[in-house]
Amino acid sequence: MLGRHDREIGELLRFAVDLVPPEVRTEDLRDYVDHEEWELVLDLLGEFGGNTWQTPRYWALLAEAATQMEADDAWFQWRCVESIQGLWRVELTLAADAEPVQARGERPTWDVTGNQQRVAALWIESKPVLKAGETATARLRPFVPPAWAHLVRSDRITLLGSSPGIATIIEKVPPRP
Repeated sequence: MLGRHDREIGELLRFAVDLVPPEVRTEDLRDYVDHEEWELVLDLLGEFGGNTWQTPRYWALLAEAATQMEADDAWFQWRCVESIQGLWRVELTLAADAEPVQARGERPTWDVTGNQQRVAALWIESKPVLKAGETATARLRPFVPPAWAHLVRSDRITLLGSSPGIATIIEKVPPRP
């Protein structure tokens, strides 16, 4: 017997699978949807590589499916905004005397030009907490993306505040048209 929202969850996931380009999509995805393996499908769709084909609609479908499944939708919401504003990935190293930084939920100030301070939300990809002296790959979501447009790969920016550090831009993907 189907759960109360299973039909809707299946439809949301089918719509998302249809947005995956054929050269990326595997037939397993459709089989998993047909067999109502919702969690597996959601995980697979949320971890596809590449950043050029994933539209805001794609991420919004996954966020809504996660919500209907009573799962954490934060990653899908984050990626939805990235697809609209652009992506900045950095290699972040905290100073030796820095306070620990949570993997998500932080909105620190950054020096992006040597004198221009800007705020960007932070999502550390590989660990729940980044400690003093450690390095991790992170994603930034600037509050005012045009103020970050001048940055290019290999540029260095400074994390300010009680958790100072240095970040090097390792990937920049422009917003989707």
